[in-house]
Amino acid sequence: MKEGLKKSFTLEFSRDRKSMSVFVEPDEATDRPMTRSRSKSGEGPKMFVKGAPEGILDRCTHVRVNGCDKVELTDNLKKDILSLVGRYATGKFTLRCLALATVDDPPSPADMDLTESDNFAKYESNMTFVGVVGMLDPPREEVKDALDRCRTAGIRVIVITGDNKATAEAICRRIGLFEAGEDLTTLSYAGKEFDGMPADEQRSACRNARLFSRVEPSHKSKIVAYLQEQGHISAMTGDGVNDAPAKESRNRRCYGIRNGGC
Repeated sequence: MKEGLKKSFTLEFSRDRKSMSVFVEPDEATDRPMTRSRSKSGEGPKMFVKGAPEGILDRCTHVRVNGCDKVELTDNLKKDILSLVGRYATGKFTLRCLALATVDDPPSPADMDLTESDNFAKYESNMTFVGVVGMLDPPREEVKDALDRCRTAGIRVIVITGDNKATAEAICRRIGLFEAGEDLTTLSYAGKEFDGMPADEQRSACRNARLFSRVEPSHKSKIVAYLQEQGHISAMTGDGVNDAPAKESRNRRCYGIRNGGC
């Protein structure tokens, strides 16, 4: 496949759609005209997409089976796929999962606005689900000891991550933030769950929770603001631009901590 295709451009990752893609076309060396019929037969331009499984599946209409056949993505099939992803994410190795999909008949590049990422989800639609890749990314061995030291010092640790909720909960159990079998009903929230709460419940969640998953940068800022409102002195660690809004709080009760160091 790689030999017969060339990459034309990339739709970069954005946190709202939680995916990225590449637009590929047949290599000119094949010396065959590009037509819509070729696209439908799998020989024309395509988009290859990867991203968060739940977000990818929401924009898929079909599933590829046996390498080339396509079948409709039914609700039951979608549940089966998400169940498998959940087992990967919460199993012995706590795999971080990416879903893979294709757009087999993408719009023409001339009809795409590549300057505005808000449009990218529209182009990554009517997709065909291909599979899931699980990546092993274990927590560092020293994390448990660091958490114990924080507790001894009277520091409350809250994990705020973009990871899938099930994956994040499994990792937090491994590092000792949650006990095995502990009820996480009021201790763990996904970003969408947090958004659906009235303000008083959001404040309560920030007062009690130890984990927020599938978050956006705006969630981090809001969580820090609620903690400050409750009189806490907050310290935010992070190594990406998505952490900057929370670190740049006007209230000096929030401190940014640089990762890495010398």
